[in-house]
Amino acid sequence: MFRLAILGAAAAAIFATSVPTPTAAQSVLDEIKQRGELRVAGVLYRPLIARRPNGEYVGMDVEIMKRMAADLGVKVNFVNAEWATVVPGVETKKWDLVPALCITDKRKESIDFTQSYVTIGGTLVSLANNPKGLTTVEAHNRPEVIFAVPSGAWSEAVAKEIAPKATHKAFAQSTSADLIQEVVAGRADAVVLDTPNQTTTAMAAFGDKIRIVPGHNKPLEIRTGTCLVGYGYMKGDKKFGEYLDGFTKKLKDSGQLAALMKQFYTAEQIKGE
Repeated sequence: MFRLAILGAAAAAIFATSVPTPTAAQSVLDEIKQRGELRVAGVLYRPLIARRPNGEYVGMDVEIMKRMAADLGVKVNFVNAEWATVVPGVETKKWDLVPALCITDKRKESIDFTQSYVTIGGTLVSLANNPKGLTTVEAHNRPEVIFAVPSGAWSEAVAKEIAPKATHKAFAQSTSADLIQEVVAGRADAVVLDTPNQTTTAMAAFGDKIRIVPGHNKPLEIRTGTCLVGYGYMKGDKKFGEYLDGFTKKLKDSGQLAALMKQFYTAEQIKGE
């Protein structure tokens, strides 16, 4: 009996070593190719992604996703989505990736991100002929400089971080258009606008009458209100991540991304006109 037990144990050991160990989970990239479809979360953020009344998705990210699908040899399908559910949707494989998504530490606990392809951040906007000489960030940080700020909004936090010594004139329930009118009318010296969205519409409306510091498409180097935009995908999927980063790099290096930025970052596209 003892000898049989030894032989049985030996046979079990041989069987265990001969059975292949489970392979790693299949990459979403392989699943996309197998099903012949790239599924994208249809969250709305102009001009990156918007939806027409007939349900058609349009925008810069839509064009990028079409090019990605063509590169993969599959079709693209935009799935209706809301911002509150985009991360769980990646985890449950309701969609393969999410465009137009701010990269945050909290979200990185659940999903992975590509390299950023757009940076949204605050800028300081004043009249170009303002007599207080608001040509630098530092020049705004003086008591005699009046900021028009929306009460409790991110731009108020930016103004107080970047220019704590300035005078902050708060307005309740005001839009960026309302606030810049305070500057144009001379009732305030400066306002915080995000770039590239709000600065694009401001430039279309006022042209060289306004000054943007540090500049259009050049946000302040602060963390408050800054959004590095990337594509979110399944956490730990290295193969898909490498493909996405490689594809984004090709768009940048070829000049296609810059061309798409120029095409879609217009006042008309941002406003949806």
